[in-house]
Amino acid sequence: MSKSFQSTTSSRAARKLSPQPEGNLMPPEQRNSEPLMENLLAEVSRISTTLTALTTDVTTIKESTTELRNSINAIQERLTEAEGRISDVEDTTEQIVDANEHNERRVEMLWNRVEDLENRSRRNNVRLIGLKEGAEAGGLMKCIQSIMSDGFGLELDEEMEIERAHRAPTTRPSEDRPPRLVLIRFLRSSARQKVLQAAKAKRGVMWSGCKVPFFPDMSRELAEKRRAFTEARSMLQKINVRHTLAFPAVLRFTWKEKKKSFSDSTEAEKFIMERGDKAGKLLARQLKQQTNNNVIPVVKKGDVLVSSSEERNGVFKQCYENIYTSQVNQEQN
Repeated sequence: MSKSFQSTTSSRAARKLSPQPEGNLMPPEQRNSEPLMENLLAEVSRISTTLTALTTDVTTIKESTTELRNSINAIQERLTEAEGRISDVEDTTEQIVDANEHNERRVEMLWNRVEDLENRSRRNNVRLIGLKEGAEAGGLMKCIQSIMSDGFGLELDEEMEIERAHRAPTTRPSEDRPPRLVLIRFLRSSARQKVLQAAKAKRGVMWSGCKVPFFPDMSRELAEKRRAFTEARSMLQKINVRHTLAFPAVLRFTWKEKKKSFSDSTEAEKFIMERGDKAGKLLARQLKQQTNNNVIPVVKKGDVLVSSSEERNGVFKQCYENIYTSQVNQEQN
């Protein structure tokens, strides 16, 4: 029995040690799985390569994100700093604007005071325009006194004393040019008022063959302000509204028993235009009614009443002829 077992064992070892044919080294299942393993290994290798590349990209992205974050932080810091500077500039600008407005108000106030002082310094002055060059051969003072006494009929007493008089300090114009104006300064302001009132009443006076009007002396700026009210004053005159242009340049008048005053010519013109048509129509109706009330509709000619305008005029003419004829006969007798 032991011999048979040994023979069996030796036969098995002999089979293992004996060479086998090459095609029979692996089983069929193992031979079919080798391509799958190769494909799987190739796929794993590709995935590994992809993961490596992805890891590199992620690292790059992280680095870029870090740089972007740092840049954004830097920008935020700069924006914060810029906002602070802008806020400081706005505060400074607001202070400058406030200071500028304050200075503008002060400059305007000071300018008004300077202009007021300049015009008050001229309150005793008048301007004589149109006096021919050389007409003051006997002296400018004597010429002006002659104009006031002979032309205006003013009494040359102590009140009318002239402090000084001279022509405008410019070169003497040629004969075909207007003469230089004459500046006259009185010692008293009451003399100036009398001369201006007389000149206004006579609307100038003829002297040496030329008309010489007198005007108040004032600064150019004030003259322009007063000249701006010319249109408004003309509109008031057309609707028969009494008015006055007070010093320095304030238009005053009474409208429907209410006193109005305007220092702006545009506002005055607007006020008159908005209400002027109504006032003009009312004035026209009043004048028409007044005219109708003054008309004599019927007169008596002998024993007959006449109403036509021609016959009424003839009656009045005959009546006045009889009156004047009787007066002449009485004077002759």
